[in-house]
Amino acid sequence: MLKKFLVSTALALVTVGSLLSGGANLTAQASNTLNIPAPPESGPSMSNFTYKSNPPAAVDYPNVQVITDNIQNQSRGIWWKNKVDLTRPFTLKFYIYIASEKPEEAADGLTFTLQNDQEQLAPEGSVAVGTNGESLGAYGDLRKPILGEGFSNTTRLNQAQYSYNSSKRIKNSFSLEFDTYFNSDYSDAYQLPGNSDDRSHIAFTIPDANHINVHKSSKNYFMGINHYSNNNIWFNDPATDANDSLYPYPAKNDGYGATSAPYIVGSTNDYSDRKARWEPVVYNWVPDKNGVIGQATTTFGYSNASKNTKGFSQLNLSSPMVNIADTFGPEKKAYWGMTGSTGANYMVSAISASNIPGTPGVSKTAADLTKLGKQGLRISKADGGKVVSKNDPGALMPDDQSLTSEELMHALPFDAQFTGDDGNKYPVFRNKIYDADVGDIFLYRSDIYNYYDSIFNEKNPDLGNHWYNVHVTDDLPPQLRLLDGSKDVDLYYPDIPPIKKDTESPTPQSHGFKAALVSDQFDDPQQQAVINTVKASGSNFADKTPIESSDVQVIPSHRPPGRPSFYINNQMQDVTQNMTDWSTTLNNVGDFDNVNYRIPLYNISQVPLTNGQYTFFLPSVKNNDPNNLKLQFEGQDIPYDASDNATGLHYTISNENVKQTDGKTYKNAKKIVIKGLPTLDAYSIKNITANVNLGANEGKVFASTPTLTGQVNGNSELVKYYGNKEIYNLNSGSIQITPNSFEYGTHAFFEENSYMLPQNTYTFDEAGNPVPTTPRINPRRGYQAFSIKDTRKGAARKDFKVSLSQANDNSQSAGRNQLKTADIIGNDASPFQLFFFDGNGTKHPLTPGNNDNVLVYSSGDDLPDLKSVVWNDRTGLKLNVRKTPNVPENGHQDYGATLNWTVNSTGTP
Repeated sequence: MLKKFLVSTALALVTVGSLLSGGANLTAQASNTLNIPAPPESGPSMSNFTYKSNPPAAVDYPNVQVITDNIQNQSRGIWWKNKVDLTRPFTLKFYIYIASEKPEEAADGLTFTLQNDQEQLAPEGSVAVGTNGESLGAYGDLRKPILGEGFSNTTRLNQAQYSYNSSKRIKNSFSLEFDTYFNSDYSDAYQLPGNSDDRSHIAFTIPDANHINVHKSSKNYFMGINHYSNNNIWFNDPATDANDSLYPYPAKNDGYGATSAPYIVGSTNDYSDRKARWEPVVYNWVPDKNGVIGQATTTFGYSNASKNTKGFSQLNLSSPMVNIADTFGPEKKAYWGMTGSTGANYMVSAISASNIPGTPGVSKTAADLTKLGKQGLRISKADGGKVVSKNDPGALMPDDQSLTSEELMHALPFDAQFTGDDGNKYPVFRNKIYDADVGDIFLYRSDIYNYYDSIFNEKNPDLGNHWYNVHVTDDLPPQLRLLDGSKDVDLYYPDIPPIKKDTESPTPQSHGFKAALVSDQFDDPQQQAVINTVKASGSNFADKTPIESSDVQVIPSHRPPGRPSFYINNQMQDVTQNMTDWSTTLNNVGDFDNVNYRIPLYNISQVPLTNGQYTFFLPSVKNNDPNNLKLQFEGQDIPYDASDNATGLHYTISNENVKQTDGKTYKNAKKIVIKGLPTLDAYSIKNITANVNLGANEGKVFASTPTLTGQVNGNSELVKYYGNKEIYNLNSGSIQITPNSFEYGTHAFFEENSYMLPQNTYTFDEAGNPVPTTPRINPRRGYQAFSIKDTRKGAARKDFKVSLSQANDNSQSAGRNQLKTADIIGNDASPFQLFFFDGNGTKHPLTPGNNDNVLVYSSGDDLPDLKSVVWNDRTGLKLNVRKTPNVPENGHQDYGATLNWTVNSTGTP
């Protein structure tokens, strides 16, 4: 008696997961010979200063500029290449660093100065500098001899002013000084309050001849410069003998006197709270509304005193009012920068700016895309957007909804022209657009012009300041709306590099947005045009006042509209992938994923649409069951009508082959048609929502474009509108198992209640013929039961389990005819049954059609790309002899079973 036992197998497969990607930012820091620490904030490069003769010492931080570098008798001025407009307010935030081995002896100090000295210019910019020592590199020589006894104070002052004017100084200037060394005999005499023990100080100065003084010390007379803080501290306790010795004596409302600034110098040797550190300065310039009078205010130090050197309290002071034209000249513009000086004593000093003043420009223009299309302009999405002929296979009308603002901006530069059907050339963008119809779509563009320095440097043409984190905003008037129905525009430019001011055709940084003309009505009957502007503001230019563009005017035609205009901003969200945002493209979509849709139908015209139908496509629906698709219109459930006999709101599902962009056809996609939509009124937004449980998907990509159709004014002719193209990128990988088939051999005799191990394993070729594995297996030593290939990526690669069950019959056997005549193992009449031994002494029976799903493998955290699962005499599938089989009539009888393998990951079979 010959008995042959063969178990054939079938495969099960599941795919889940998504691709993840990430990145990191790296930063580096370098050292410098002066041991200046890194500044507290990043900021614009300080490479744009100009200076005279010897260059400052180099530092490895791009937003740090050295002023004095521990050398005696220095005098230096460094000036930003761009002038500031003093008729406009600005704020400049910077840090100063002053250090010395002996802080009490450090000299002489720094100034922050605005100046328009026309006599100290070079081709590259300003090179202005004053006298060294107590004049801080900004003022004239205050140590020139002046008249003594025997002359009146007026005569003495006139002579001092003449001497001062003839000395080396920066003209047309206005300074904020950080004076580290108190020169009690000359420049600083009588400038601190009488009770001040701290001799270092800060103050505003106006370093012209009209703001110097003469004073008496013992029997001699000296020259000084007036200091201002505007805090009345000086007048509450004037310097000793000032009333008798200082001329002219200040008036109380002059804001006279310096402000003590203890510990303005830090130590390079002391690592306690006296250690040198960067101290913040915030400088505000505020002109009056007419740009005639200006005043500066400043804070020095952190508001949190513990962060300041030796814990000094933040200082606040303000300048006198100055006549801008008288102080700086009729141009009312000035260079800004720092001066510094040393004498017999010296110090290290540097500046680091985080916000700097500047006045870039912004322009706004618009193009009527609808009109341009009627004149013959066509755009293709190819190459990121380009102008093409009407005959180009990818040609689209410029107002086609599928064209993004980015594609239009790429195709249409700011100076674009095109030749219309009439042979004439037309500028695409204009400041004034005539004859616009309600429903016309416009492309508005914002162009930022951030120029290089006003004085071009041939040796270094790339000097200039970038403008960072720029936001351009536009609050649209009632007649205009963005294509999603909103009115607030916020365009973001992360970095706007400078362009040369003398460039013949400068290329600006540009962004665009699409908007629709939704009304031609005005509250003011005299108004003829829709007018609006954009405003720009950025982070590192200290003038935070938004820069406003010129007007763009759209003049409506007031023609009655002929048909509606719609914007359909349909988007999707993969719930299974935990998406929180919405998109027209879904990536790594797995079988049975749950997907949300939101579909706003925005009528941007004065004409309603009737008898509307909305059609879209799905790659699959789970089990082809309408219960796995839920649709709503304005929150109302849309019923499914298989017969399509309903006259009201309902939807239908049908199969459709959808051609893809690669020319291939996606077969049996689901076409969803929502019929009986209520009237879509003028200027209205109606919302469709959908939730679908997808089924098993085919192919790698599924793309389709939804449509809205309807009728206008009772006309039987249908009008059609297109939504956004919807793209499913299917499958990020899968788990695939390849099980072997098991042969338990041919036997003549059996032992009841025994368990048999397989004697060999098989696979099958494409024709379904068995292919024995080689070499022949030794089941007691181990054999491959199945292999696992895991192609999932990133977060999709999660643990999984493999389970086993026996099919009800052998009709779906992988071996095709192999088990055609075999009796089914495990049925009630069979003498045999399969058991899975789990290696822990527990055995699990398999019964035909019972869906036992016996666990045979659990991955845990072991998730390699490839894995071979090995069974042996303790773990694996064994054949139990329940009873001795009957003698076969024809000499032998085959018994067989078909196994179903199931992979389960994150609950999805």
